[in-house]
Amino acid sequence: MEQVAVTEIVKSLSMLGAAIAIGLGGIGAGIGIGMSGASACEGIGRQPKMSSELFRIMLIGQAATSTPPTFALVVSILLLFGKYEGALLIQGFAALGAGISIGAGAFASGIGSAYPASRACEAIARQPHLRAPFTTLMLLGQAVSQTPVIFSLMVSFMLMFMPAKPDAGFVEFVAVISAGICMGFGAMGPSIGSGMAAESAIIGARHHREPEKAVGLLTRVMLLGQAVAQSTSIYALVVALVLIMLV
Repeated sequence: MEQVAVTEIVKSLSMLGAAIAIGLGGIGAGIGIGMSGASACEGIGRQPKMSSELFRIMLIGQAATSTPPTFALVVSILLLFGKYEGALLIQGFAALGAGISIGAGAFASGIGSAYPASRACEAIARQPHLRAPFTTLMLLGQAVSQTPVIFSLMVSFMLMFMPAKPDAGFVEFVAVISAGICMGFGAMGPSIGSGMAAESAIIGARHHREPEKAVGLLTRVMLLGQAVAQSTSIYALVVALVLIMLV
């Protein structure tokens, strides 16, 4: 195949990867930010005097929810403005895999981060004196739910900057795309599940007779549940790394 044709294919696959990355990442964050905004509106309607505090909590939660699409944006820019003159075909498929990895991971992390953010707004509106523990649970839950997208970002970078293999064939093409699919989709369940665990911890604290005493126990149970959920993203990371090493 002529080098000019190869370069065009690599550029096309990179553009497709960039579109998938920011497209999926933007969907998840958009939904998540809307969820926390809706809960804040409901809370302000219930507690008008808490409007400034709820507005602040909403912005904090939305800022954390906006982190995954930022990762996706970085990968998209790198894919769009990479230097592909003289590139090999394997690099195009690797770029597509990179876009899938961060796109799917950012999509799920955006939604997973929204669960604790939206529930914290509701809980603070009902029990304003507990805004400090609710905010802590929210941020802690969001941080853990975004762990898988870090793995997705790492796999994306490894795919984008992996050494080119001149004699790569069909198996290697499939391997790099599979690595992106493996990590991207493997990050989805743990991200959403961890967000749901954090949401339930906030609900549990809100309904407990002694919320201040319950926060410590609920935090430990939440982290344990999230840790078990996160194990599947580690499995996906291991398989993705093995696929990359096969190239």
